[in-house]
Amino acid sequence: MNKRTRVIPIVFALVFTVFLAACATPEPPAVVEAPGPGQATAAPGDAAAAVVGGIAPMPASPADFSVDPNDPRLAEHGLDENLRFLDTRTITVGLWDRANDRVPDFALSYWAEWVQAQILQDHNINVEWVTIPRWTEGEFQSTLLAAGTAPDIGYTFNNPMVTTMAGMGGIINQYPLLNQYRDLLPNLYDLLQENVYWNLDPTTQELWSLTGRLIQDGRIVTFIREDWLNTLNLPIPTTLQEFENTLIAFRDNAELLLGANAHNMIPFRLEHDTGWSSGLIIESFIPSNVTEREWFVRGFDDRRFMWEEPVRETTRVLNRWFHEDLLWNDFFLHEPGDPIGDDQVRLGFVGSFIVNWDMPFRGADQLTTMMQENVGPEANWIPITPFVNDAGQVRKFFPNPTDRFIFFPVTNQEPLASLLYLDWISRVDVREFLAFGIEGVHRYTLADGGIALLAEEEGVHAWPDNQFIPSLRNFDITMTVNGIDLGDPYLSVATLATGYPGIPPAAVMAARNAGLDNAYWFRQVQTRVIAAEEGMSTPLAFERDFIFHQLVANTAMADFDAAFDSLYGNYLAMGAQAIMDERNQAWIEQFGDVDTMP
Repeated sequence: MNKRTRVIPIVFALVFTVFLAACATPEPPAVVEAPGPGQATAAPGDAAAAVVGGIAPMPASPADFSVDPNDPRLAEHGLDENLRFLDTRTITVGLWDRANDRVPDFALSYWAEWVQAQILQDHNINVEWVTIPRWTEGEFQSTLLAAGTAPDIGYTFNNPMVTTMAGMGGIINQYPLLNQYRDLLPNLYDLLQENVYWNLDPTTQELWSLTGRLIQDGRIVTFIREDWLNTLNLPIPTTLQEFENTLIAFRDNAELLLGANAHNMIPFRLEHDTGWSSGLIIESFIPSNVTEREWFVRGFDDRRFMWEEPVRETTRVLNRWFHEDLLWNDFFLHEPGDPIGDDQVRLGFVGSFIVNWDMPFRGADQLTTMMQENVGPEANWIPITPFVNDAGQVRKFFPNPTDRFIFFPVTNQEPLASLLYLDWISRVDVREFLAFGIEGVHRYTLADGGIALLAEEEGVHAWPDNQFIPSLRNFDITMTVNGIDLGDPYLSVATLATGYPGIPPAAVMAARNAGLDNAYWFRQVQTRVIAAEEGMSTPLAFERDFIFHQLVANTAMADFDAAFDSLYGNYLAMGAQAIMDERNQAWIEQFGDVDTMP
């Protein structure tokens, strides 16, 4: 285990602006340093040693909530007035698992056992886990659904998979269940709000999945090595050409920057998921006059691949960079979850990359802290915005505030128990504990109510392996939310700033603001189900990645346009064109032959 540095509990007074505007660029939240540091109400260290290896009690009292004890549904479903089943009910629940070295089976972790103990205590529901590999969750759950062995509660990023299985009669319509039990699910509705009915078909009143909430602190950001810029006396690049010039300077000065490791120089790290790790470049080529209709018609692929010319020009750039030794040459060989790409960052060989806005700071990944251990404390990442569109604007296309899609297969015999589980996992106190861990072990509370995370230090403050949190804020188990929501916007953002051990809060907030600056949204479009999408998300995603890899790493520069036309034509013929055609038809049916919704 590598020694790490504790976070210094500096609290920032943060002006938090709630924003979610259609086709608008919101003002980013401001960051102002507070007069003095926050003080912990519980000193870090061994305060919670008594619970190590056991199950901690509920960290906060349940929210005040009761139902009419005369409600006939209580007796009908065997519930008391506290919504606790009189007889134990059993449900199976999907549990994403990263097969982390310290937690090889997440179902045996402290966190999984804590959930089982608490939901049994609070609702008399026995939870049995069904482990689902994180990086292949869509394909894996498709197989389970087809075999009739899917868990009673499943969650996925692959909603077309859900609608495909719904079309085959394999998914429960949740709309009538939610209408029947809405007043029994206050926490679920408080958290998800409009996301509960996000995927409701306005024509058929069918809702095959609930939509989890994404707390939008940012999306993806371009990071660059500040120490390398300083060493070479280079300015921060503000255009694509300046960025390319900077990468060339990194390449040409590899011996100065890396010494004996000069042969390991990677000016720009592209990843296997090339559409994601070049996403900001792609988006800079999207025309500034794009309409709501075009976004809906072409935007079903979250890697923006349906914009033909933006992807053509992006892959043309990447193809040139590949042939000029500005990219990691092996990017297409290492699939998600493979540590080799991140190891290049930790070893200090990478000059720039496009990743999730907080990826360099995450404790489980240690991209910055381990890089500084290997290189020195001066090694540092800063966010930049070098990619501008045809109007000279930096425009970052944000998704809607939606996360994973939660579904019940028709084999689910306990829909009410399943909904009560979702309501329970959505409680603020439950989410807070799972996200931040045990007081004095993983976190401590500041005087203003914010939360600071503790770093793990070998021989000083080590966690038992089963208490290790393998995903950011226990994302793999908190299925209804992705991000920090403590019920108070100020506390949520303040906690975010102090939530990355070993990383100065100012660096976190700079990256957050860079991720939010120039954010641009399109409104949610609700139409009928697009039949052409059913069964196509996985094969089209595989084909999309194959096309990126071929165009960037396996195409001569002189042959680029011919290769693009052929590969993109095949992609359209596979089903992408049919999807766009049907999406356009569904738009016309819903709104008429116009480019903007009413």
